[in-house]
Amino acid sequence: MKTVVEKILNDAKIAYKESIKIENELLEDCLLSIIGNAQSILNEKIESKQKNQSYRNNNQELDEVKKVHRKVPRWLNNPSQYNYKILTTFMTLSNNNTTPISISLLKKHSNIEDDKFISHFNQMKTISERNHAKVFDENYGEVKLWKPIATFIIDLYKKH
Repeated sequence: MKTVVEKILNDAKIAYKESIKIENELLEDCLLSIIGNAQSILNEKIESKQKNQSYRNNNQELDEVKKVHRKVPRWLNNPSQYNYKILTTFMTLSNNNTTPISISLLKKHSNIEDDKFISHFNQMKTISERNHAKVFDENYGEVKLWKPIATFIIDLYKKH
């Protein structure tokens, strides 16, 4: 549909330029109307697509929050799990998320092999169907808890 509307818009613009050359005001007005309507249709399609993407992102985020609520309590009951080691090390070093910490500091204090740390940490900072559960945000090498679940994690960790 979009490509058809784009083609109509382009053809109308070409015809409009020609109508100016032949000085046909009625044709100019009609073509301007077509151009305006075609542009409106394209804008509506773009806005609709953006709303759908935003809706999908919100649903993904809600699903991820549910996953965190389901999985993290189990992590905290299994000290041999890498997720446990990474999360509890983070909570200790960051003073319960009051201070962002560097990835290198977290990696060093987690006492996990580099490749295993990187693999597990990456799955703990992304949203996807097959990740561990997103608990971290990372910006320019600094790590903090992901905002939507930060309070939940802090409360859970304090009870632990």
